[in-house]
Amino acid sequence: MQLAPVALFVYNRPWHTEQTLNALAANELAAQSELFIYADGPKDNADAATLENIRKTRQVILKKQWCKEVYIIEQGKNQGLQASVIGGVTTVVNNYGSVIVLEDDIVTSPFFLQYMNDALRVYQQDEKVLSIGALNFFATDDEVGETFFVPVPDCWGWATWNDRWALFEPNPQKLLDKLRERGLINKFNLGGAFNFERLLVDQIKGDISSWAIRWQAVAYLEEKLSLYPRCSVTRNIGFGPGGTHGGDDRVTKHIKFATKRISVIKMPVEENPSIIKKMNEGYKRTTLPEKSFRIKLAVRNLIKTLIPPAASLIYRKMKPHKKGGILWQGNFPDWEAAKAQCSGYDDPLILEKTKNAILKVKNGEAAGERDSVLFDKVQYCWPLATFLLRIALENNNNLSVIDFGGSLGSSYFQNKDMVPPAVQLSWAVVEQRHYVDAGNAEIKDEQLRFYYTIREAVNAGKPNVLLLSGVLHYLEDPFKHIEDMLSYNFAYIIVDRTAFIENSDNRITVQQIPESIYKASYPAWFFNEHEFTGRFKEKYNLVAEFEGETDMPSRSDDNINLYWKGFLFKLKDA
Repeated sequence: MQLAPVALFVYNRPWHTEQTLNALAANELAAQSELFIYADGPKDNADAATLENIRKTRQVILKKQWCKEVYIIEQGKNQGLQASVIGGVTTVVNNYGSVIVLEDDIVTSPFFLQYMNDALRVYQQDEKVLSIGALNFFATDDEVGETFFVPVPDCWGWATWNDRWALFEPNPQKLLDKLRERGLINKFNLGGAFNFERLLVDQIKGDISSWAIRWQAVAYLEEKLSLYPRCSVTRNIGFGPGGTHGGDDRVTKHIKFATKRISVIKMPVEENPSIIKKMNEGYKRTTLPEKSFRIKLAVRNLIKTLIPPAASLIYRKMKPHKKGGILWQGNFPDWEAAKAQCSGYDDPLILEKTKNAILKVKNGEAAGERDSVLFDKVQYCWPLATFLLRIALENNNNLSVIDFGGSLGSSYFQNKDMVPPAVQLSWAVVEQRHYVDAGNAEIKDEQLRFYYTIREAVNAGKPNVLLLSGVLHYLEDPFKHIEDMLSYNFAYIIVDRTAFIENSDNRITVQQIPESIYKASYPAWFFNEHEFTGRFKEKYNLVAEFEGETDMPSRSDDNINLYWKGFLFKLKDA
Protein backbone atom coordinates (compact mmCIF):
# COMPACT_ATOMS: atom_id res chain seq x y z
CA MET A 1 0.00 0.00 0.00
CA GLN A 2 1.38 3.41 -1.01
CA LEU A 3 1.63 6.14 1.57
CA ALA A 4 -1.56 8.10 2.01
CA PRO A 5 -1.47 11.76 0.93
CA VAL A 6 -1.96 14.46 3.56
CA ALA A 7 -4.65 17.13 3.14
CA LEU A 8 -4.00 20.27 5.21
CA PHE A 9 -6.56 23.07 5.52
CA VAL A 10 -5.32 26.59 6.30
CA TYR A 11 -6.82 30.06 6.32
CA ASN A 12 -5.49 33.11 8.17
CA ARG A 13 -3.28 31.90 11.03
CA PRO A 14 0.34 32.11 9.87
CA TRP A 15 1.92 31.21 13.22
CA HIS A 16 -0.30 28.17 13.78
CA THR A 17 0.18 27.06 10.18
CA GLU A 18 3.97 27.21 10.48
CA GLN A 19 3.93 25.17 13.70
CA THR A 20 1.75 22.56 12.00
CA LEU A 21 3.97 22.36 8.92
CA ASN A 22 7.23 22.28 10.88
CA ALA A 23 5.95 19.37 12.96
CA LEU A 24 4.66 17.53 9.89
CA ALA A 25 7.99 17.98 8.10
CA ALA A 26 9.77 16.44 11.12
CA ASN A 27 7.91 13.16 10.57
CA GLU A 28 10.14 10.38 9.32
CA LEU A 29 7.79 9.65 6.40
CA ALA A 30 7.33 13.30 5.32
CA ALA A 31 10.07 13.01 2.70
CA GLN A 32 8.08 10.18 1.06
CA SER A 33 4.61 11.74 1.35
CA GLU A 34 2.51 14.00 -0.85
CA LEU A 35 0.93 17.05 0.75
CA PHE A 36 -2.14 18.94 -0.50
CA ILE A 37 -2.56 22.36 1.13
CA TYR A 38 -5.99 23.97 0.77
CA ALA A 39 -5.63 27.70 1.46
CA ASP A 40 -9.02 29.33 1.96
CA GLY A 41 -9.71 32.78 0.56
CA PRO A 42 -11.00 35.99 2.16
CA LYS A 43 -14.61 36.50 3.17
CA ASP A 44 -16.62 39.28 1.59
CA ASN A 45 -15.63 42.62 3.10
CA ALA A 46 -12.76 41.04 5.05
CA ASP A 47 -10.89 43.64 7.07
CA ALA A 48 -7.30 44.64 6.44
CA ALA A 49 -5.91 42.58 9.33
CA THR A 50 -7.56 39.41 8.05
CA LEU A 51 -6.34 40.00 4.51
CA GLU A 52 -2.82 40.50 5.84
CA ASN A 53 -2.96 37.26 7.84
CA ILE A 54 -4.19 35.39 4.77
CA ARG A 55 -1.25 36.80 2.82
CA LYS A 56 1.21 35.82 5.55
CA THR A 57 -0.28 32.33 5.79
CA ARG A 58 0.25 31.82 2.06
CA GLN A 59 3.83 33.01 2.46
CA VAL A 60 4.33 30.33 5.12
CA ILE A 61 3.04 27.46 2.99
CA LEU A 62 5.42 28.51 0.20
CA LYS A 63 8.36 28.82 2.59
CA LYS A 64 9.74 25.27 2.34
CA GLN A 65 9.38 21.96 0.56
CA TRP A 66 7.51 20.48 3.53
CA CYS A 67 7.05 17.01 2.01
CA LYS A 68 8.16 15.04 -1.03
CA GLU A 69 5.56 16.78 -3.19
CA VAL A 70 3.49 19.80 -2.17
CA TYR A 71 0.36 20.85 -4.06
CA ILE A 72 -1.19 24.17 -3.10
CA ILE A 73 -4.83 24.98 -3.84
CA GLU A 74 -5.50 28.67 -3.22
CA GLN A 75 -9.12 29.82 -3.12
CA GLY A 76 -9.96 33.27 -4.42
CA LYS A 77 -13.02 33.55 -2.16
CA ASN A 78 -13.82 32.11 1.24
CA GLN A 79 -15.24 28.59 1.22
CA GLY A 80 -15.40 28.09 4.99
CA LEU A 81 -13.83 25.14 6.78
CA GLN A 82 -16.89 22.95 6.30
CA ALA A 83 -16.91 23.27 2.50
CA SER A 84 -13.11 23.19 2.30
CA VAL A 85 -12.79 19.95 4.26
CA ILE A 86 -15.66 18.14 2.53
CA GLY A 87 -14.48 19.21 -0.94
CA GLY A 88 -10.78 18.68 -0.32
CA VAL A 89 -11.10 15.31 1.40
CA THR A 90 -13.46 14.06 -1.32
CA THR A 91 -11.08 15.06 -4.11
CA VAL A 92 -7.96 13.59 -2.54
CA VAL A 93 -9.47 10.37 -1.20
CA ASN A 94 -11.19 9.60 -4.50
CA ASN A 95 -7.93 10.03 -6.40
CA TYR A 96 -5.70 8.14 -3.95
CA GLY A 97 -8.00 5.72 -2.11
CA SER A 98 -7.10 7.08 1.33
CA VAL A 99 -6.28 10.41 2.96
CA ILE A 100 -4.76 11.83 6.14
CA VAL A 101 -6.41 15.08 7.26
CA LEU A 102 -5.00 17.98 9.28
CA GLU A 103 -6.12 21.51 10.09
CA ASP A 104 -3.86 24.46 10.73
CA ASP A 105 -3.91 24.15 14.53
CA ILE A 106 -2.78 20.51 14.78
CA VAL A 107 0.84 19.78 15.75
CA THR A 108 1.90 16.21 15.04
CA SER A 109 4.25 13.80 16.75
CA PRO A 110 7.24 12.67 14.64
CA PHE A 111 5.47 9.28 14.55
CA PHE A 112 2.16 10.60 13.26
CA LEU A 113 2.56 9.62 9.60
CA GLN A 114 3.93 6.20 10.50
CA TYR A 115 0.96 5.47 12.78
CA MET A 116 -1.61 6.76 10.29
CA ASN A 117 -0.21 4.82 7.35
CA ASP A 118 0.21 1.63 9.37
CA ALA A 119 -3.36 1.87 10.63
CA LEU A 120 -4.74 2.58 7.15
CA ARG A 121 -2.90 -0.49 5.83
CA VAL A 122 -3.87 -2.85 8.68
CA TYR A 123 -7.59 -1.99 8.64
CA GLN A 124 -8.06 -1.19 4.97
CA GLN A 125 -10.19 -4.28 4.33
CA ASP A 126 -12.15 -4.09 7.58
CA GLU A 127 -15.29 -2.11 6.80
CA LYS A 128 -16.21 -1.92 10.49
CA VAL A 129 -13.51 0.74 10.88
CA LEU A 130 -14.74 4.17 9.79
CA SER A 131 -11.60 6.18 10.41
CA ILE A 132 -8.28 6.49 12.22
CA GLY A 133 -8.05 8.95 15.10
CA ALA A 134 -4.94 10.61 16.45
CA LEU A 135 -5.66 12.51 19.68
CA ASN A 136 -6.62 10.28 22.62
CA PHE A 137 -8.35 12.00 25.50
CA PHE A 138 -10.50 8.92 26.21
CA ALA A 139 -8.21 6.65 28.23
CA THR A 140 -4.99 6.63 30.24
CA ASP A 141 -2.07 4.45 29.27
CA ASP A 142 -2.69 1.82 31.95
CA GLU A 143 -6.14 0.92 30.62
CA VAL A 144 -5.50 -0.11 27.02
CA GLY A 145 -2.95 -1.56 24.67
CA GLU A 146 -1.22 0.40 21.97
CA THR A 147 -4.53 1.08 20.22
CA PHE A 148 -8.27 0.81 20.92
CA PHE A 149 -11.68 1.53 19.34
CA VAL A 150 -14.45 4.00 20.22
CA PRO A 151 -17.54 5.08 18.23
CA VAL A 152 -16.64 8.80 18.13
CA PRO A 153 -14.44 9.71 15.13
CA ASP A 154 -11.62 12.19 15.57
CA CYS A 155 -11.40 15.60 13.90
CA TRP A 156 -8.03 16.69 15.35
CA GLY A 157 -5.89 14.71 12.91
CA TRP A 158 -7.57 11.74 11.26
CA ALA A 159 -7.57 9.44 8.25
CA THR A 160 -10.00 7.35 6.24
CA TRP A 161 -10.54 5.45 2.98
CA ASN A 162 -12.61 6.35 -0.07
CA ASP A 163 -15.26 3.64 0.53
CA ARG A 164 -15.74 4.84 4.12
CA TRP A 165 -15.83 8.53 3.17
CA ALA A 166 -18.45 7.68 0.53
CA LEU A 167 -20.83 7.11 3.46
CA PHE A 168 -20.66 10.79 4.44
CA GLU A 169 -24.15 12.29 4.38
CA PRO A 170 -24.27 16.08 3.89
CA ASN A 171 -27.95 16.41 4.85
CA PRO A 172 -28.12 16.80 8.66
CA GLN A 173 -31.92 16.47 8.73
CA LYS A 174 -31.69 13.00 7.18
CA LEU A 175 -29.11 12.00 9.77
CA LEU A 176 -31.19 13.31 12.68
CA ASP A 177 -34.34 11.62 11.39
CA LYS A 178 -32.57 8.27 11.04
CA LEU A 179 -30.98 8.50 14.49
CA ARG A 180 -34.40 9.16 16.01
CA GLU A 181 -36.19 6.50 13.95
CA ARG A 182 -33.68 3.85 14.99
CA GLY A 183 -33.67 4.88 18.65
CA LEU A 184 -29.98 5.84 18.61
CA ILE A 185 -30.21 9.32 20.16
CA ASN A 186 -29.30 8.17 23.67
CA LYS A 187 -26.27 6.29 22.37
CA PHE A 188 -25.33 9.22 20.13
CA ASN A 189 -25.46 11.44 23.22
CA LEU A 190 -23.18 9.02 25.10
CA GLY A 191 -25.96 8.02 27.47
CA GLY A 192 -26.63 11.65 28.35
CA ALA A 193 -22.99 12.59 28.88
CA PHE A 194 -23.04 15.14 26.06
CA ASN A 195 -25.84 16.58 23.91
CA PHE A 196 -24.52 15.82 20.44
CA GLU A 197 -28.11 15.76 19.17
CA ARG A 198 -28.31 19.50 19.82
CA LEU A 199 -25.22 20.08 17.70
CA LEU A 200 -26.91 18.24 14.84
CA VAL A 201 -30.03 20.37 15.35
CA ASP A 202 -27.82 23.48 15.36
CA GLN A 203 -26.37 22.33 12.04
CA ILE A 204 -29.90 22.02 10.62
CA LYS A 205 -30.79 25.50 11.85
CA GLY A 206 -27.57 26.97 10.47
CA ASP A 207 -26.27 28.01 13.89
CA ILE A 208 -23.09 26.02 13.28
CA SER A 209 -21.32 24.90 10.12
CA SER A 210 -19.75 21.53 10.82
CA TRP A 211 -18.69 18.53 8.78
CA ALA A 212 -17.58 16.74 11.99
CA ILE A 213 -20.97 16.34 13.69
CA ARG A 214 -22.38 14.79 10.51
CA TRP A 215 -19.40 12.42 10.23
CA GLN A 216 -20.04 11.38 13.83
CA ALA A 217 -23.73 10.74 13.09
CA VAL A 218 -22.66 8.53 10.17
CA ALA A 219 -20.47 6.50 12.55
CA TYR A 220 -23.46 5.66 14.77
CA LEU A 221 -25.87 5.00 11.92
CA GLU A 222 -23.41 2.72 10.11
CA GLU A 223 -22.33 1.07 13.40
CA LYS A 224 -18.66 1.74 12.73
CA LEU A 225 -15.78 2.51 15.07
CA SER A 226 -12.62 4.60 14.93
CA LEU A 227 -9.14 3.50 15.97
CA TYR A 228 -7.17 5.60 18.46
CA PRO A 229 -3.62 5.35 19.79
CA ARG A 230 -2.92 5.01 23.50
CA CYS A 231 -0.41 7.88 23.24
CA SER A 232 -1.63 10.76 21.12
CA VAL A 233 0.16 11.58 17.90
CA THR A 234 -1.37 15.05 17.58
CA ARG A 235 -1.76 18.02 19.86
CA ASN A 236 -4.21 20.89 19.34
CA ILE A 237 -2.70 24.38 19.57
CA GLY A 238 -5.94 26.16 18.69
CA PHE A 239 -6.46 27.50 22.20
CA GLY A 240 -5.56 30.90 23.57
CA PRO A 241 -5.02 34.17 21.67
CA GLY A 242 -5.32 33.71 17.91
CA GLY A 243 -6.74 30.22 18.25
CA THR A 244 -10.06 28.92 17.05
CA HIS A 245 -11.15 27.88 20.52
CA GLY A 246 -10.01 30.74 22.71
CA GLY A 247 -9.22 30.54 26.40
CA ASP A 248 -7.01 27.99 28.11
CA ASP A 249 -6.45 24.46 26.84
CA ARG A 250 -8.53 22.43 29.30
CA VAL A 251 -9.06 19.62 26.81
CA THR A 252 -5.65 18.32 25.80
CA LYS A 253 -3.09 19.60 28.30
CA HIS A 254 -3.22 16.35 30.32
CA ILE A 255 -2.79 14.11 27.27
CA LYS A 256 0.29 11.96 26.84
CA PHE A 257 2.10 12.73 23.58
CA ALA A 258 3.77 9.87 21.70
CA THR A 259 7.55 9.78 22.10
CA LYS A 260 8.17 6.54 20.21
CA ARG A 261 6.84 4.58 17.27
CA ILE A 262 3.33 3.16 17.79
CA SER A 263 2.80 -0.49 17.00
CA VAL A 264 -0.42 -1.07 15.06
CA ILE A 265 -1.39 -4.72 15.31
CA LYS A 266 -4.74 -5.90 13.98
CA MET A 267 -7.23 -6.67 16.73
CA PRO A 268 -11.01 -7.27 16.93
CA VAL A 269 -12.98 -4.20 15.95
CA GLU A 270 -15.16 -3.81 19.03
CA GLU A 271 -15.82 -1.36 21.82
CA ASN A 272 -14.05 -1.85 25.11
CA PRO A 273 -16.73 -1.28 27.82
CA SER A 274 -14.24 0.19 30.26
CA ILE A 275 -13.06 2.68 27.64
CA ILE A 276 -16.63 3.66 26.77
CA LYS A 277 -17.31 4.23 30.47
CA LYS A 278 -14.20 6.41 30.80
CA MET A 279 -15.13 8.31 27.66
CA ASN A 280 -18.61 9.09 28.96
CA GLU A 281 -17.26 10.08 32.36
CA GLY A 282 -14.80 12.39 30.65
CA TYR A 283 -17.53 14.22 28.80
CA LYS A 284 -19.61 14.46 31.98
CA ARG A 285 -16.68 16.09 33.76
CA THR A 286 -16.54 18.55 30.87
CA THR A 287 -13.13 17.27 29.84
CA LEU A 288 -14.34 18.66 26.57
CA PRO A 289 -16.60 21.57 27.60
CA GLU A 290 -19.68 21.88 25.43
CA LYS A 291 -18.98 25.46 24.49
CA SER A 292 -15.44 24.62 23.39
CA PHE A 293 -16.59 21.59 21.43
CA ARG A 294 -19.33 23.59 19.71
CA ILE A 295 -16.72 26.14 18.71
CA LYS A 296 -14.35 23.37 17.64
CA LEU A 297 -17.00 21.84 15.42
CA ALA A 298 -18.41 25.07 14.07
CA VAL A 299 -17.09 27.26 11.34
CA ARG A 300 -18.42 30.53 12.61
CA ASN A 301 -20.21 32.50 9.92
CA LEU A 302 -18.64 35.77 11.07
CA ILE A 303 -20.06 38.18 8.55
CA LYS A 304 -18.06 41.38 8.82
CA THR A 305 -19.95 44.21 7.16
CA LEU A 306 -17.71 47.25 7.14
CA ILE A 307 -18.86 50.86 7.08
CA PRO A 308 -17.43 52.53 3.95
CA PRO A 309 -14.13 54.38 4.47
CA ALA A 310 -15.65 57.85 4.21
CA ALA A 311 -18.26 57.03 6.80
CA SER A 312 -15.71 55.44 9.11
CA LEU A 313 -14.12 58.85 9.56
CA ILE A 314 -17.40 60.09 11.03
CA TYR A 315 -18.75 57.12 12.98
CA ARG A 316 -16.85 55.28 15.71
CA LYS A 317 -17.53 51.59 15.07
CA MET A 318 -18.57 49.03 17.65
CA LYS A 319 -16.87 45.67 17.61
CA PRO A 320 -19.06 43.22 15.67
CA HIS A 321 -20.90 40.78 17.88
CA LYS A 322 -22.54 37.50 17.14
CA LYS A 323 -25.43 35.33 18.14
CA GLY A 324 -25.92 32.60 15.55
CA GLY A 325 -24.18 34.95 13.07
CA ILE A 326 -26.10 38.14 14.03
CA LEU A 327 -23.87 41.23 14.19
CA TRP A 328 -24.16 44.81 15.43
CA GLN A 329 -21.89 47.59 14.19
CA GLY A 330 -21.49 51.31 14.43
CA ASN A 331 -22.32 54.33 16.56
CA PHE A 332 -24.40 56.44 14.17
CA PRO A 333 -25.47 60.05 14.78
CA ASP A 334 -29.05 59.43 13.60
CA TRP A 335 -31.40 56.81 12.18
CA GLU A 336 -31.09 57.97 8.57
CA ALA A 337 -27.30 57.62 8.65
CA ALA A 338 -27.64 54.03 9.87
CA LYS A 339 -30.46 53.26 7.45
CA ALA A 340 -28.26 54.31 4.53
CA GLN A 341 -26.03 51.31 5.35
CA CYS A 342 -28.90 48.81 5.41
CA SER A 343 -30.81 46.58 3.01
CA GLY A 344 -34.00 46.68 5.09
CA TYR A 345 -36.58 44.22 6.32
CA ASP A 346 -39.03 44.40 3.41
CA ASP A 347 -37.66 41.69 1.11
CA PRO A 348 -40.65 39.43 0.30
CA LEU A 349 -38.38 36.40 0.69
CA ILE A 350 -38.08 37.20 4.43
CA LEU A 351 -41.85 37.09 4.81
CA GLU A 352 -42.06 33.88 2.81
CA LYS A 353 -39.41 32.14 4.89
CA THR A 354 -41.00 33.33 8.15
CA LYS A 355 -44.45 32.24 6.99
CA ASN A 356 -43.23 28.77 6.01
CA ALA A 357 -41.54 28.36 9.39
CA ILE A 358 -44.62 29.48 11.34
CA LEU A 359 -46.84 27.13 9.33
CA LYS A 360 -44.60 24.23 10.36
CA VAL A 361 -45.08 25.23 13.99
CA LYS A 362 -48.83 25.64 13.54
CA ASN A 363 -49.08 22.23 11.85
CA GLY A 364 -47.04 20.50 14.55
CA GLU A 365 -43.98 19.88 12.35
CA ALA A 366 -41.73 21.98 14.62
CA ALA A 367 -41.92 23.05 18.26
CA GLY A 368 -41.10 26.72 17.86
CA GLU A 369 -39.80 29.51 15.65
CA ARG A 370 -37.96 32.79 15.95
CA ASP A 371 -36.74 34.93 13.05
CA SER A 372 -37.75 32.07 10.71
CA VAL A 373 -35.40 29.65 12.52
CA LEU A 374 -37.14 26.46 13.68
CA PHE A 375 -36.60 24.73 17.03
CA ASP A 376 -37.22 21.11 17.98
CA LYS A 377 -38.04 22.20 21.55
CA VAL A 378 -40.07 25.18 22.70
CA GLN A 379 -37.73 28.02 23.69
CA TYR A 380 -39.71 29.34 26.66
CA CYS A 381 -39.11 32.72 28.24
CA TRP A 382 -40.25 31.74 31.72
CA PRO A 383 -40.66 35.28 33.12
CA LEU A 384 -42.90 36.16 30.16
CA ALA A 385 -45.00 33.01 30.60
CA THR A 386 -45.30 33.69 34.34
CA PHE A 387 -46.44 37.28 33.80
CA LEU A 388 -49.06 36.23 31.27
CA LEU A 389 -50.50 33.67 33.68
CA ARG A 390 -50.50 36.22 36.49
CA ILE A 391 -52.42 38.70 34.35
CA ALA A 392 -54.93 36.00 33.41
CA LEU A 393 -55.54 35.19 37.10
CA GLU A 394 -55.96 38.85 38.01
CA ASN A 395 -58.55 39.25 35.21
CA ASN A 396 -60.91 36.36 35.97
CA ASN A 397 -59.19 33.94 33.59
CA ASN A 398 -59.18 36.43 30.75
CA LEU A 399 -55.97 37.10 28.86
CA SER A 400 -56.16 39.50 25.93
CA VAL A 401 -52.77 40.37 24.45
CA ILE A 402 -51.75 42.96 21.89
CA ASP A 403 -48.39 41.79 20.55
CA PHE A 404 -46.83 44.83 18.87
CA GLY A 405 -44.30 43.78 16.22
CA GLY A 406 -45.10 40.12 16.83
CA SER A 407 -44.17 38.89 13.33
CA LEU A 408 -46.53 36.06 12.36
CA GLY A 409 -47.26 35.02 15.92
CA SER A 410 -43.92 33.70 17.21
CA SER A 411 -44.66 34.59 20.85
CA TYR A 412 -48.25 33.32 20.56
CA PHE A 413 -47.16 29.88 19.42
CA GLN A 414 -44.39 29.90 22.03
CA ASN A 415 -46.76 30.54 24.95
CA LYS A 416 -50.24 29.37 24.01
CA ASP A 417 -49.76 25.82 25.32
CA MET A 418 -48.76 27.22 28.71
CA VAL A 419 -52.17 28.89 29.07
CA PRO A 420 -54.71 26.59 30.82
CA PRO A 421 -57.91 25.74 28.90
CA ALA A 422 -59.97 27.61 31.49
CA VAL A 423 -58.37 30.90 30.42
CA GLN A 424 -60.15 32.86 27.70
CA LEU A 425 -57.19 33.74 25.43
CA SER A 426 -57.12 36.23 22.58
CA TRP A 427 -53.93 37.35 20.87
CA ALA A 428 -53.70 40.29 18.47
CA VAL A 429 -50.51 40.86 16.49
CA VAL A 430 -49.87 44.38 15.18
CA GLU A 431 -47.45 44.32 12.27
CA GLN A 432 -46.49 45.71 8.88
CA ARG A 433 -49.18 45.47 6.23
CA HIS A 434 -47.72 42.54 4.26
CA TYR A 435 -47.33 40.54 7.48
CA VAL A 436 -50.89 41.29 8.53
CA ASP A 437 -52.24 40.25 5.14
CA ALA A 438 -50.27 36.99 5.20
CA GLY A 439 -51.18 36.30 8.82
CA ASN A 440 -54.90 36.72 8.35
CA ALA A 441 -54.82 34.71 5.12
CA GLU A 442 -52.85 31.69 6.36
CA ILE A 443 -51.92 31.82 10.07
CA LYS A 444 -54.86 33.14 12.10
CA ASP A 445 -56.96 30.81 14.25
CA GLU A 446 -59.74 31.19 16.82
CA GLN A 447 -57.44 33.00 19.24
CA LEU A 448 -54.91 34.69 16.94
CA ARG A 449 -55.63 37.69 14.69
CA PHE A 450 -53.52 40.27 12.87
CA TYR A 451 -54.03 44.07 12.74
CA TYR A 452 -52.44 47.06 11.03
CA THR A 453 -52.53 49.39 14.06
CA ILE A 454 -52.85 49.29 17.84
CA ARG A 455 -56.05 51.34 17.56
CA GLU A 456 -57.60 48.71 15.29
CA ALA A 457 -56.60 45.91 17.69
CA VAL A 458 -57.97 47.80 20.71
CA ASN A 459 -61.28 48.42 18.97
CA ALA A 460 -61.58 44.72 18.14
CA GLY A 461 -61.35 43.59 21.77
CA LYS A 462 -60.58 44.53 25.33
CA PRO A 463 -56.83 43.99 25.74
CA ASN A 464 -55.37 43.85 29.25
CA VAL A 465 -51.71 43.56 28.28
CA LEU A 466 -49.42 45.08 25.67
CA LEU A 467 -46.43 42.88 24.76
CA LEU A 468 -43.31 44.52 23.35
CA SER A 469 -40.93 41.65 22.64
CA GLY A 470 -37.73 42.42 20.76
CA VAL A 471 -39.33 45.30 18.86
CA LEU A 472 -38.67 48.72 20.43
CA HIS A 473 -34.99 48.87 19.51
CA TYR A 474 -35.95 48.42 15.82
CA LEU A 475 -38.20 51.50 15.70
CA GLU A 476 -36.93 54.77 14.23
CA ASP A 477 -38.49 56.83 17.04
CA PRO A 478 -39.10 54.32 19.86
CA PHE A 479 -39.83 56.97 22.49
CA LYS A 480 -42.62 58.51 20.40
CA HIS A 481 -44.10 55.02 20.00
CA ILE A 482 -43.90 54.51 23.77
CA GLU A 483 -45.68 57.82 24.34
CA ASP A 484 -48.47 56.76 21.96
CA MET A 485 -48.77 53.33 23.59
CA LEU A 486 -49.05 54.82 27.07
CA SER A 487 -52.07 56.81 25.95
CA TYR A 488 -54.12 53.59 25.68
CA ASN A 489 -53.76 52.91 29.42
CA PHE A 490 -53.13 49.18 29.08
CA ALA A 491 -53.40 47.55 32.51
CA TYR A 492 -50.03 45.88 31.92
CA ILE A 493 -47.10 46.39 29.59
CA ILE A 494 -44.50 43.63 29.22
CA VAL A 495 -41.17 44.59 27.66
CA ASP A 496 -39.03 41.61 26.63
CA ARG A 497 -35.78 40.98 24.67
CA THR A 498 -34.76 44.64 24.58
CA ALA A 499 -31.18 45.87 24.10
CA PHE A 500 -29.40 48.20 26.54
CA ILE A 501 -26.00 49.83 26.90
CA GLU A 502 -24.64 50.50 30.39
CA ASN A 503 -23.91 54.02 31.63
CA SER A 504 -23.98 55.51 28.17
CA ASP A 505 -26.25 57.50 25.92
CA ASN A 506 -28.65 55.70 23.60
CA ARG A 507 -26.74 54.29 20.66
CA ILE A 508 -27.85 53.55 17.08
CA THR A 509 -26.14 50.62 15.36
CA VAL A 510 -26.61 48.53 12.23
CA GLN A 511 -27.60 44.90 12.69
CA GLN A 512 -26.58 42.35 10.08
CA ILE A 513 -28.48 39.07 9.70
CA PRO A 514 -26.59 36.13 8.12
CA GLU A 515 -27.92 34.59 4.94
CA SER A 516 -28.35 31.28 6.82
CA ILE A 517 -31.35 32.96 8.51
CA TYR A 518 -32.29 35.53 5.85
CA LYS A 519 -30.36 38.28 4.17
CA ALA A 520 -31.20 41.60 5.81
CA SER A 521 -29.73 44.52 7.68
CA TYR A 522 -31.42 47.35 9.54
CA PRO A 523 -30.80 50.02 12.17
CA ALA A 524 -31.09 49.02 15.82
CA TRP A 525 -30.91 50.90 19.12
CA PHE A 526 -29.08 50.14 22.33
CA PHE A 527 -30.97 52.04 25.08
CA ASN A 528 -29.84 53.72 28.25
CA GLU A 529 -31.91 51.77 30.79
CA HIS A 530 -32.54 54.69 33.15
CA GLU A 531 -33.87 56.88 30.36
CA PHE A 532 -35.88 54.00 28.90
CA THR A 533 -37.70 53.01 32.09
CA GLY A 534 -38.19 56.66 32.97
CA ARG A 535 -40.58 56.98 30.03
CA PHE A 536 -43.02 54.65 31.82
CA LYS A 537 -42.77 55.89 35.42
CA GLU A 538 -45.31 58.69 35.30
CA LYS A 539 -48.20 56.31 34.57
CA TYR A 540 -46.81 52.87 35.44
CA ASN A 541 -45.20 51.08 38.36
CA LEU A 542 -42.26 48.82 37.63
CA VAL A 543 -43.43 45.47 39.06
CA ALA A 544 -40.58 43.22 37.97
CA GLU A 545 -37.50 43.08 35.78
CA PHE A 546 -35.58 40.12 34.38
CA GLU A 547 -32.50 39.30 32.37
CA GLY A 548 -32.82 38.16 28.79
CA GLU A 549 -30.73 36.89 25.89
CA THR A 550 -27.66 36.07 28.02
CA ASP A 551 -25.72 34.74 25.01
CA MET A 552 -25.88 38.09 23.22
CA PRO A 553 -22.82 40.40 23.05
CA SER A 554 -21.51 41.65 26.40
CA ARG A 555 -19.27 44.58 25.50
CA SER A 556 -18.71 47.24 22.87
CA ASP A 557 -15.27 48.02 21.53
CA ASP A 558 -15.03 50.99 23.89
CA ASN A 559 -15.51 48.59 26.80
CA ILE A 560 -19.13 49.47 27.62
CA ASN A 561 -21.40 46.70 28.87
CA LEU A 562 -24.21 45.58 26.56
CA TYR A 563 -27.13 43.57 27.86
CA TRP A 564 -30.69 42.42 27.13
CA LYS A 565 -33.47 42.85 29.64
CA GLY A 566 -37.22 42.71 30.22
CA PHE A 567 -39.73 44.49 32.48
CA LEU A 568 -43.29 44.17 33.74
CA PHE A 569 -45.10 47.51 34.15
CA LYS A 570 -48.54 47.91 35.78
CA LEU A 571 -50.81 50.93 35.33
CA LYS A 572 -50.82 52.93 38.57
CA ASP A 573 -54.59 53.32 38.87
CA ALA A 574 -55.45 49.85 37.51
